[in-house]
Amino acid sequence: MRSAAMTEKPTPDRILDAAERLFAEHGGEDGVSMRELAAAADVKLSLLSYHFGGKAGLYRAVFARRASQLADARSDALDKAMEHPDFGISDLAEAFVRPSVAMRYSGNRQGAAFALLTAFEASDPREAERGILAQHYDPTALRFIAALSRLYPDAPRQSVADAYLFMVGALVMTLVSGSRFARLGAHESGEEQSTDTENMTRHLIDFCTGGADAILSSDDPAKG
Repeated sequence: MRSAAMTEKPTPDRILDAAERLFAEHGGEDGVSMRELAAAADVKLSLLSYHFGGKAGLYRAVFARRASQLADARSDALDKAMEHPDFGISDLAEAFVRPSVAMRYSGNRQGAAFALLTAFEASDPREAERGILAQHYDPTALRFIAALSRLYPDAPRQSVADAYLFMVGALVMTLVSGSRFARLGAHESGEEQSTDTENMTRHLIDFCTGGADAILSSDDPAKG
């Protein structure tokens, strides 16, 4: 039976909400069937094909609906950081990290699901075949790479791209690890505490800052 909240939304939005959650819960497109998606959205199976043409189309539509929010949040954070005359690598790392972590751990069920789904897509070896990251996230990635090159003007382009992707890797693991932070942190005491999201975010920013600077300073004669 549909809840009042579900009936307030148009059918395509209900399908997208359900797909966003289920794709995230099951690690991406392959982990959930069309029947499960239809049941979660409380619609007939035929409506998924009618609105989205199939599971691949639905998966793409989930990203098309929300990816710009995350990309724009990162881009806006980078713009604001670069306005300051003392703009540095830690400011860039924060602009990159904080929007995703905030979405993942904000408590908003749909936003958290999408942030997690983005992390799964970024870690999927087949992501290049789908082209979702290339379409929705590469333009922003190129902006961050350009900003890194500005900070380390003599570092080779490949080193700059490497540094950026290593930051992506650290962020992806942060998004998918969830309660593992608290579990491993409490291993000796046996008393698991809730994750301190702000402290975790600061640690991730520091980690990305130190790693990127170590790579790019060693490859940049001007910083050596």
